Amino acid sequence: MPDRKPNLFIIGSPKCGTSALAAYLSEHPQIFICEPKEPFYWSSDYPGLQKRHGMESLKTYHRLFEEAGPRHVVLGEGSTNYLRSEVAIKKIREFNPDAKFVVMLRNPVEVVHAFHSEVYFSRIENEPNFEAAWRMQDSRRKGEGLPVQCEAPQFLQYADVASYAPQIERFYDLVPAEQRLVIVFDDFKSDNAKTFKEVQEFLGVDYLEKTHFERVNASHTHRSQILAKLVLDPPPSLRPIVETARKIARKYKGGWIDRAKYWFRKPMKRTPLSDEFKTELEDLFREDVRALSSLLERDLMHWVGENSTATSECKNDEAELVEVS
Repeated sequence: MPDRKPNLFIIGSPKCGTSALAAYLSEHPQIFICEPKEPFYWSSDYPGLQKRHGMESLKTYHRLFEEAGPRHVVLGEGSTNYLRSEVAIKKIREFNPDAKFVVMLRNPVEVVHAFHSEVYFSRIENEPNFEAAWRMQDSRRKGEGLPVQCEAPQFLQYADVASYAPQIERFYDLVPAEQRLVIVFDDFKSDNAKTFKEVQEFLGVDYLEKTHFERVNASHTHRSQILAKLVLDPPPSLRPIVETARKIARKYKGGWIDRAKYWFRKPMKRTPLSDEFKTELEDLFREDVRALSSLLERDLMHWVGENSTATSECKNDEAELVEVS
């Protein structure tokens, strides 16, 4: 077993810029980010995701970092479900007590809307209309109406995904202050360079100046729904072959594989929320945001419409630099 262990975990929340941050950090000569960025190894309470990514042994997990060289003082990954997982952070701390953690948080109304698009793209969700999917949460919590290919039923509990206060409270209880950094998406979006510098300082690496922050993981859909179904929801007779091909694609990057992945998706603009539904979501998340504001010692109530002078609402999804889908 290798002596070097991953020591950076970008643990969530989903759709808050974690893919962009990981991509930017991977350009630093002292930082190695594994591929795939989200192996889901430590969240054993999401067994379907572990199996999907072939992360069912520590030996396999270590292989993700075997290409890291002597110059890499930071070895990292970015499984965004670790923040919500009941077990992941504790397991990571037992594995590497010196590990550092980065959490990114965003307006929960924006997150649940964006996250629905992402899980629908991956076929974990089969209801294309977000409001309809939102109304199904209670029945799905009972195991009713789950998609056949739903490898993470927790992902369909949208309100839980973006209820940050209990997640951050558990995170604070488990991780010492000097080993954790919480980034608010508003800050990241308004000044990528400042946040990038802050993260480098937190990790203790040499400063790398970066002036261009390209868009990463923008809102997207499948170019071919037929091909998407074949790859993500294959018939039983083809499933072993497709799963083998997907494991190979996840292991290797660059060249024709990256070109194929790029072709597989196309840009998409999400359907805006109705005013009534948006207000309903703001009302639901209001107390959680109030509790989070207290934990972070920062007023975030504009997320739920209580401060008209500050807003994190994204007016144009397609124009964002960081992940928004």
